[in-house]
Amino acid sequence: MKSKTIGTRAPSGEPIRVLVLGAGVIGSVYAGRLLRAGHHLVMLARGQRLADLRAHGLVLENAETGQRTQLPVSAVEAPDRGGPYDLVLVPVQAGQLAAALPILAGMPDGSDVLFFGNTAGRSGPLTEALGARALFGFPAAGGTRDGPVVSYVLIRQQKTTLGEPDGTKSDRARRLQALFRGAGFPTVISANIGGWLLGHAAFIVPIACALYRDGTDPARLAHDPDTLRLMVRATRQAFQALRAGGAAAIPANLTVLYLRMPEAFAVVYWRRALASPRGELWFAVHSRAAPAEMTSLAQELQSAVHRTGRPVSALDALLSPAATGLAAV
Repeated sequence: MKSKTIGTRAPSGEPIRVLVLGAGVIGSVYAGRLLRAGHHLVMLARGQRLADLRAHGLVLENAETGQRTQLPVSAVEAPDRGGPYDLVLVPVQAGQLAAALPILAGMPDGSDVLFFGNTAGRSGPLTEALGARALFGFPAAGGTRDGPVVSYVLIRQQKTTLGEPDGTKSDRARRLQALFRGAGFPTVISANIGGWLLGHAAFIVPIACALYRDGTDPARLAHDPDTLRLMVRATRQAFQALRAGGAAAIPANLTVLYLRMPEAFAVVYWRRALASPRGELWFAVHSRAAPAEMTSLAQELQSAVHRTGRPVSALDALLSPAATGLAAV
């Protein structure tokens, strides 16, 4: 029997079947909470991660409280076992999307597919590949994995964000919002998810590139005032350019921090955040693991801001290959 989708299934609140395609930190954190909320979870993994999930289940440790939970979970190498699915959650790096697409396209169940990460500039090709199945979002968690143990933090300053490619607040998006809220994630629907993802790139790319300047050491960056100021100025310029061009949806908290408060306030905020464990778990781990993704995001961001014609000298200086060690952007 064909699986019903998030958008058509009734009644609301009924447990659904979810395939998590990507068993890293984000996939594990969201899978764990969905499991505890009573939904049916299957995780697709390979190699040692698959072996760890089968031997130990999901092992999650809250890095702030030290609380550890261990949950049994079904883990597979291919999506044909345990289906059909209502939802496929795809929390993978941008460079892994090409490998994920054939798996998703080969699934016959019509399941909705939520691309859950840095997909700025990629929504068009992904939607073209999967049609109406595709929607987009971004998580509100970070962390690291050591063997079977995922150490994570929830990012309270950011909400889990979802959106349809066409900007509509569909029944499907609302049901998905309710799904994540029911699992304990504050969740919002964006009417411009492509613009939201571009605005997020304008925030995260300068932080990643500032970290690359300082060897992806957040404590070192916290004590590097020149690079911190350049990082903040780069995002301010990018936000100003994108807003002028009407191309981005910038979250309210970031608008306040970068565009309404004095630059010095943002510098102090990030000095404190980067010097704390948040600097490693929110930013450094992913920046260290995903330089190719950050290079691609930097290219997308620079193209977008340069099209506006607004000056972004700080952003260009921060993103220069000589400064970051990344490939030319």
